[in-house]
Amino acid sequence: MDVEFEKVVQNLPENLIKILTTAPFNVKKNAKEIRLRAGRNIIINYDNTQYFFNETLTNQDIKNALISICGYSIHSHTEEIKNGFITLKGGHRAGICGTAVYENNELTTIKNISSINIRIARQINSAAQMLLTILKNDIGKILIIGPPASGKTTILKDIAKNLKNSSVCIIDSRGEIAACYNGIPQNDISNADVFDFYDRKDGIICAIKTMNPEYIICDEIGDENDLTAIKLAVGTGVKLIATMHGENLKEIKNREIFKKIIQTNAFLNIAILKGKSTPCLIDSIVKVGDIM
Repeated sequence: MDVEFEKVVQNLPENLIKILTTAPFNVKKNAKEIRLRAGRNIIINYDNTQYFFNETLTNQDIKNALISICGYSIHSHTEEIKNGFITLKGGHRAGICGTAVYENNELTTIKNISSINIRIARQINSAAQMLLTILKNDIGKILIIGPPASGKTTILKDIAKNLKNSSVCIIDSRGEIAACYNGIPQNDISNADVFDFYDRKDGIICAIKTMNPEYIICDEIGDENDLTAIKLAVGTGVKLIATMHGENLKEIKNREIFKKIIQTNAFLNIAILKGKSTPCLIDSIVKVGDIM
């Protein structure tokens, strides 16, 4: 069995482990997601296709799976459940779907869990190599743009690993870069310090005040709060390495927040990724000065 796949399924109840381990070796080796849905079949997403099991899951199966994923202590994972996912040992992530519960216009928890999507984390060595080669290892002050699943976060992980001789802080707002489990990064990020689940603004400010970083790495910038923190970082001389959602440069250039962010002089280069079908591959790199 594939090692990462085996680690993931061990978080599930015994009946689901027995079902999942019957998948062909190639499916397990290349598995990206395990999707569990009440009233429907188990599905493994792999190599841009799907493998279906005959078994149909019940509401109780989903409930048991959630309890098992939480280490039989749902209460200790209340905050994560509210955020819609639970980080597993090894950096894997279980996304959950159900009925939202609001109090005073604030999401407080999710009940009646109907779906669980387990994303299998596979750190790709040399994911940032193409970028490092083109920029001749001058990786600071770069903004990486691409659509979902184009490899943005994967590249950030590899950049962090390559900056092992520098002072680096990671603002891991969604817990995906370092994938900390009980405070310990599950991904290889070398000697970087991690501000786990901090709001990006709070994380950047705190990092500057407390850790004296040369580089700050953060994922998915794109709002006014980020702009405030970016301006502060620029004033301290910290080099920012960040990502932003975008289909292409033409589309993102029309966003007002993008215009404001690049006007801060926080970034010198913008790397555009090819897309979901070719993750981590660079389509082009442009100088910020050429588009302002």
